[in-house]
Amino acid sequence: MTVHAQRQRPFRRAADARGFTLLETALAIVIVGVGVLSMMAAQQAWHKQNDWAENVGLATRLGNEIREMTLTLPRHDPVTGVDTWGTELNEDVVADFDDLDDFDGAGSGLSFSGADSTGPLNSLRQPIVGLSDWSQEVQVWNVDPGDINAVVPDGTSELMVVEVTVFWDDPRGGGVREMTRVRWVAPN
Repeated sequence: MTVHAQRQRPFRRAADARGFTLLETALAIVIVGVGVLSMMAAQQAWHKQNDWAENVGLATRLGNEIREMTLTLPRHDPVTGVDTWGTELNEDVVADFDDLDDFDGAGSGLSFSGADSTGPLNSLRQPIVGLSDWSQEVQVWNVDPGDINAVVPDGTSELMVVEVTVFWDDPRGGGVREMTRVRWVAPN
């Protein structure tokens, strides 16, 4: 090749070379970084929501365990009838409860807690292992047959309402939270 032919070829400058500048590279890193952080935040939010849904489902199950346990019990003690509201003298533990009003204790309700190893209970009246942060509070009261929202004195009506409130002591520092309430009118 002659010198003259070399001169006719255009000289390539560095600006014409294909590649990324430092500014373009930095901008691409920022865009990709923001995208990755956004996906991580969305996944974290999904995990929190899923965790909460699991806990609410467990709370509903714990409330329904008490419902299933008491479903076939008579309203009042077969021996003392309506004369004794709450537990009778020989009923010291939940395995001895033979009627629905026993679950109201002395009229202020009963608590079955994992913290003191009395619960939470399953439908067979046994504590559920591994749920020490959970508790069930049971209250029973009489209501007016004509208006189930009107509470009447204990033992004065044949219509009874049972309510189970389930609490969770959030180990992540949220404290004790009411997770659900399950309420029903006791069947005849």
